[in-house]
Amino acid sequence: MTIEKATLLLKMMSNPIRLGILRELILREEICVGNLEEILNVSQSSASQHLAHLRNSGIVNSRKNGKKVCYKVSEESVKEILKILDIS
Repeated sequence: MTIEKATLLLKMMSNPIRLGILRELILREEICVGNLEEILNVSQSSASQHLAHLRNSGIVNSRKNGKKVCYKVSEESVKEILKILDIS
């Protein structure tokens, strides 16, 4: 991983909502926006904005499931970092 990619990854993980999203994605492997809204107690628009940042950074992938959009972690180093931080 390049220094630039590592910096971007850590920057994305520095936000408490995004860190919570990543934790939930790792615990459940895949989750839809509506479920994150309930689990993290955030609005759908807030969850969607944070997921867009993570997707644009290449940290998560999305797929359509009917009308829902579901996400999963695509960057394996996220799992390792959360394990080191002991928050997974």
